[in-house]
Amino acid sequence: MTKILIIGMNYIGDTIFITPLIRAVKKHYNDSIIDIVNGARGIDILKENPYIDNIIIRDDKVSEYIKAQNYDIGITATTAFYGASLLYKAKIPIRAGVNSECRGFLLNKNTSWKKHKRHIVDTILSILKPMNIESDGIKTEIFLSEKENEFGINKMKNYKKALLVHGGATRISKRYDADNFSKLIKMFYDKYKVPIILIGSKDDIFFADKMKKSLGSIIADDFTNKLSIRELISVIKHSYALIGGDSAPLHIANACNIYSIGIFGDTLPLIYGARGDKAINIEARKKYCTALKSFHCEYMKRGCKTIDCLKKLTPEEILPSLFSIYQNI
Repeated sequence: MTKILIIGMNYIGDTIFITPLIRAVKKHYNDSIIDIVNGARGIDILKENPYIDNIIIRDDKVSEYIKAQNYDIGITATTAFYGASLLYKAKIPIRAGVNSECRGFLLNKNTSWKKHKRHIVDTILSILKPMNIESDGIKTEIFLSEKENEFGINKMKNYKKALLVHGGATRISKRYDADNFSKLIKMFYDKYKVPIILIGSKDDIFFADKMKKSLGSIIADDFTNKLSIRELISVIKHSYALIGGDSAPLHIANACNIYSIGIFGDTLPLIYGARGDKAINIEARKKYCTALKSFHCEYMKRGCKTIDCLKKLTPEEILPSLFSIYQNI
């Protein structure tokens, strides 16, 4: 039986992006054991995945663990140097990955990075080509147990056609501010009186409080800092739509095949955008940033301190996207 190791990502959203690769590898090597090494923050995304045999949290001892497993194939989905290094140190016979960060010499099956020229999922799936493995498509996916699925059904049973609102992100340059978000939701709710529900982590409490103060009874419920990741996934799965920045909930919504509207500041939808028939990506800087500053923002040092593009993006410019997904309900 073929033993395969896949080196995954660190964060929740990034971990979602590796799921098409896992599916394709398992379908090609259907009689195989597939283990995943992943950062602790993203580990919950992989639970209940039927294509995975073992999930291993990446820590200081993981290298020694990998060496003892005698894997036949190693694939690094991350473009970081450590991924290829782990495979090389373990002396895995077939070592596949993207030739990024000057790590190609550690891999014997590699593909070009093409940084900033294609979606991250496409970059990850390109690893399959030198291995002669057919892609099973770009669709990301997350699996729930029956009990977890029931949680979302029960939580959302009174909120038909709900719109989830997420204002958080890892940095300010990816967040649409609460004042503009409030105006957007108010204009939307005046036309479509569907349940508006706030979601987020403890870092999003301030945003949620501002939204509730501004919108009052328009907010049907606030789940901010009240759900585990697995509970959040179930709630998202049983909602109608989600709007938010380039952050985990947007990518969870996309993987759950609900309407996903992404508001992008200093990251590119080309690389990180939601995909599919139910995805809409709004790129603020495409209209409100200079070419020079935009180059610096994405290609050299992300984390714009002024976030001019998101400040200039008006609620009126986003509103048609919200209307479009609710016009036929």
